[in-house]
Amino acid sequence: MTMTSKMIYVHIPFCDSKCYYCNFCSSIYSEKIKKNYFLKLTEEIKLNKNKNINISSIYIGGGTPSSVDEKYIKTIIEELYKNFNILKNAEITIEANPCSINKNKLLCYKNCGINRISFGVQSLNNKCLKIIGRKNTKKQAINAIKLARKCEFNNINADVLIGIPNQNYLILKNTIKNLIKLKIPHISCYMLINEKGTKLTDLIENKKIKVVNEDKSVEYYNKIFKYLKMHTYCRYEISNFAKDNFECKHNIGYWQLKEYYGFGLSAHSFIDGSRYSNTSIMQEYLNNKLEYKKEKPSKTQQIEEMIMLELRTVYGVDVKQLKNLGYDIVKEKKEEIDFLVKNKFIFLKDNHIKICEDKFGVTNQIILKLLP
Repeated sequence: MTMTSKMIYVHIPFCDSKCYYCNFCSSIYSEKIKKNYFLKLTEEIKLNKNKNINISSIYIGGGTPSSVDEKYIKTIIEELYKNFNILKNAEITIEANPCSINKNKLLCYKNCGINRISFGVQSLNNKCLKIIGRKNTKKQAINAIKLARKCEFNNINADVLIGIPNQNYLILKNTIKNLIKLKIPHISCYMLINEKGTKLTDLIENKKIKVVNEDKSVEYYNKIFKYLKMHTYCRYEISNFAKDNFECKHNIGYWQLKEYYGFGLSAHSFIDGSRYSNTSIMQEYLNNKLEYKKEKPSKTQQIEEMIMLELRTVYGVDVKQLKNLGYDIVKEKKEEIDFLVKNKFIFLKDNHIKICEDKFGVTNQIILKLLP
């Protein structure tokens, strides 16, 4: 009997401070709440126990997982191994902030099976870091990466933000240049988004800081893509660049609609074709009976999801799979496809629609033209 392979996401909603641009489900909580949260998280993992499921990847995100005592992370990893069949070659990632990492934490992560670490670097310019409310400095980020190397972490990612107020291309390029020097095998470059309700948006609306306009951010992105390509980083998704064999398996799973369990506050799951979500209110999560909100995506929603997620990648969207869902995109969007192909926005290859190498900066506009 062939066992199904799935993924696991664990949400750690704790931070030492709230970055100005962050709208994720995270905040600063007391030690008592942290303790109770991990007890509830353990209970949730046990509730979903299934040793007949192969787990190909685990991603511990947040929040800032490295902000909590390493004993909590160790406990969660142990519970996952007890309750699921974690494959020997499973990719296990933890997100970390440079200013909340130390040798003891890194060694603990390594010893309990974590083999990939993702650092929230964002920038290696101290002025840019201060503008967006980051607590770490350039020096702390570099030292954290070097320390992870000493603790034998070879699979390391660095997150970088494009479009930070007062950021110019030279500042951005210098950050990337330093990460390449540090031999980081995976770099994620995200456009800074001004989310409603964040401190960053308040600062922009009150004209205390000036945002980099979208056209300029896309220009920076395209230049960084060329720079990383020149240094043998392959872009396999809009925001993700990797050396050979260092692509993030977990994130590829999301974009290819692989099923996964999500544990913790505000976590989502995708199991047996249905989506489940946890509450995003801490007291509700700690006090309830772990009842999930369930939604069965309609055919139209499945089609939209497939287009929106798969077109973000260099692999493209599978025309045959869309047709199996009842959407003959080549026939129904012939006019739009002809226009996009003629103007070199997309191309068709091996029954996949793919975005042209220099047009990933306008992926959203392309997607809108192809949705049913």
